[in-house]
Amino acid sequence: MDIAAVQLSAAIVTTVSSYFKLPTSTIQIYTFSLLGFALVGGLPIHGVGFGLVILFWAVGPLLAFIIGFILAKIGLGYIKESVLIWFVIVVSIYSSFTLGSNDVSNAASSLVAMKLMPARMAGLYGGFFMLIGILTWGQRLLKRIGQDILKLDVPLAATAQLSQAITLSIINTVGYNASINQTIVGGLIGSGLAADRNKLNWNVIRNILMNWIWSPVLSLSSSVLITIILKAIFD
Repeated sequence: MDIAAVQLSAAIVTTVSSYFKLPTSTIQIYTFSLLGFALVGGLPIHGVGFGLVILFWAVGPLLAFIIGFILAKIGLGYIKESVLIWFVIVVSIYSSFTLGSNDVSNAASSLVAMKLMPARMAGLYGGFFMLIGILTWGQRLLKRIGQDILKLDVPLAATAQLSQAITLSIINTVGYNASINQTIVGGLIGSGLAADRNKLNWNVIRNILMNWIWSPVLSLSSSVLITIILKAIFD
């Protein structure tokens, strides 16, 4: 029941965010869903560790913003475009790999924990439905990231992807994680601001930033509500 409450809460908030084309962090949503369950169940919460995790979530997009701004200012666009195209492809593959190894693992972990599937099978199961999500709901976020925030050309796309990759590598090296969605948005804003701030869609950016604040609150609240309902039904 506990796993069901947490994952149902995370799935609902993520689905709502995707419907409104608002890129968010599934890791944050899942973590705050766990927090909601812990509060209802009276489970211990490690405040210092939780605070450090939140700190690095905030550092991620800010660091990507700074790196993207610097890279755009020093002229990454002067590199041969054919080289940049291959660079964007390689970094996109790396980002997709990270999503699979990180987010799918979180989503499918309950199948392993409850011994319903071995780990490899659970990963394939999660990967299959990740593919379905990309082909359906994912189209909304692909358009939002690729077109709506910033009118991308190859140099700007390469700059944003490189700032994301560097940020993730730095934060992972010190033992913490950052949101892929949030770091790429930070990199896009930094790159666009350095190149031409008029290319940025500030209305879209404002809505995304507000969702970064509201999605953890919503996931915590929905987890508390779902946990209470499930406890009332099954207990």
